[in-house]
Amino acid sequence: MDTREESPEFYRQRYLELKSRAQATNTRRSSAPGTSNPVAIPQDAILVEETIPGGWYWTHRIERGHTLRIAGEAATEGVSALIWNADDTSERLNPADTVKVQWTARIGLGKLLLSDMGRVLASIAADRGGLHDCIAGGSTPESNARKYGETTLHRNTRDNFLLAAAKHGLGPRDVGPCITFFAGVATNDVGRLVWTSGPADAPYVDLRAEMNLLVALSNCPHPIAPTRRFDAPPVRAVIWRSPPPAPSDLPRTTSEEAMRAFENTDTSFVG
Repeated sequence: MDTREESPEFYRQRYLELKSRAQATNTRRSSAPGTSNPVAIPQDAILVEETIPGGWYWTHRIERGHTLRIAGEAATEGVSALIWNADDTSERLNPADTVKVQWTARIGLGKLLLSDMGRVLASIAADRGGLHDCIAGGSTPESNARKYGETTLHRNTRDNFLLAAAKHGLGPRDVGPCITFFAGVATNDVGRLVWTSGPADAPYVDLRAEMNLLVALSNCPHPIAPTRRFDAPPVRAVIWRSPPPAPSDLPRTTSEEAMRAFENTDTSFVG
């Protein structure tokens, strides 16, 4: 057995290698034509296109191989997401494993959204903004009370997810931790979570479904976003038939951990 794999230094070096590789890839892509703005979706590829007003939620089934685009026309303070395996809803998004397995809490272009079974629910195939939070979670009645001084005037992500889950026959036990897109959350020098910066003026993220999914979105401001007024501009949710991934597809080749996660996933869809 290679004892180096048990040392902190081994894992520290592993993290730095993956970080360097991801930064190099992002630099190449950001300078490539067409990557600073969303790739146009062919009109005949669009299956669903809906607007989510500020404060409201949206939920839909997404088939494996299709892509969900979440896009805003203006800067936003977060759009939270829960994801379940549509064929077995006991398997769901696990933000902790999503961070741990990929050696980083900076989940963005090329990263995977992993389930609690070590499989890939979705991959981030395109991204403008690059600030997505897997740590703090979405808003709740309690966080709204602290931030806005009330509990009922404005909607919150926790209650939105309960409503979305109920539409699929799911209950409170099925509503776990979420990821919040377009949320500039980081840790400061003393380990506290802080809001570092706002997202792009017109943020978007493409989530390619790697299995059949149920997705719920909540368009409510992140609980630690600095704005003290409830200001959530509308965002669009677009499901479209995206092209199959190329052999050099970034999410599928970014690391050994990613390749193993896809092996665990793809075997369920063979034959």
